[in-house]
Amino acid sequence: MISNSLIKSVRNLRNAVAININAARKTEFIPPRGPFLNIETSSLCNLDCVFCAYGKKESPKLTMTNAFFEDTVRQAVGMGYVEYDLTPCTGDVFMDRRIFDKFDFLDTAPGVKAYGFYTNFCVPRPKDIERLTKLKRLTGIGISIYGHDLDTFLKISRSTEAVYRRMVRNLEQLLGIVETRGFQVHIAVHPGRDSIRRRKSEITDLLDRFKKAGITVKLTKGLYNNWGGFVTQDDLRGLPLKVGGVDDIYKKGACVRLFTTIQVMATGIINGCACRDADATLRLGDLNDAPMAQIISTKNPAYMELIDEQQRGEFRPVCKSCDFYASIYHKSSTYRKQGIELQTLGEWRNAND
Repeated sequence: MISNSLIKSVRNLRNAVAININAARKTEFIPPRGPFLNIETSSLCNLDCVFCAYGKKESPKLTMTNAFFEDTVRQAVGMGYVEYDLTPCTGDVFMDRRIFDKFDFLDTAPGVKAYGFYTNFCVPRPKDIERLTKLKRLTGIGISIYGHDLDTFLKISRSTEAVYRRMVRNLEQLLGIVETRGFQVHIAVHPGRDSIRRRKSEITDLLDRFKKAGITVKLTKGLYNNWGGFVTQDDLRGLPLKVGGVDDIYKKGACVRLFTTIQVMATGIINGCACRDADATLRLGDLNDAPMAQIISTKNPAYMELIDEQQRGEFRPVCKSCDFYASIYHKSSTYRKQGIELQTLGEWRNAND
């Protein structure tokens, strides 16, 4: 069987060739600014997973107030952002004790069309899970499961058996809702083993039942990102997991995510990417100091310099190792499948000037 790492290496080589050809031709592929904005309502987490930067990050661990969140959404709607991903960069959305206030606001705020998020699903209470199904604009949730049984959950999450049992109970309740009334869910599993074939546990049983109910279940194995150097191979000791290096993804040109995946952090900082930058080193500005329209703007020198840096081949530490990187010189098949009209960098600047 061909390994995932070999497949990634071949794909990386193929992409590198295409990227260099397009860069030489000055052919760029930038999607127009879409309706999506990432907002991190809380940077707190109930777990301390071995492959996550949460335990080592230096940025504040806090929750955004309801008033600040509502003002942020109003500004975002004014800029054309009408769909929201509330997944924290490092954290869990349910660590915000006022999160249902924020959900209720999104469900009624003018201009908002949809929202969703990922969660480890260990925090919600039974009544919270029931409330989720009543939200009108919630398009669904993603659930990240760490480990395929109690032992691997404890090793990966560095949590307790009580938290594991709560997660299992929550999954049981959600499965009942999915089977009887329907609810949009997708599940990502970090199994903690090379294979879980013929492994039996409460989790594997639930995953099989979710699949039978039509829910997408994806197993995540192979390389894990080092989060700009925060995570090392020693952190994954005792688990069949590997931390990737800085050269695993070929990088040339600005990353598309600087144009499509901006995040408002719980602190109010607007960051250039929502993927791996736990300490907001790609900071574009702070909503406590300036309005969103001035920060997410071609007139913002900090934003333009970040793009220009990457165009010159200068990548900050968190970007050097990032496995979410996608070059503006690479034409993803997703663009064609979704019929997305693309722009050059110059056209993007003119359209947003």
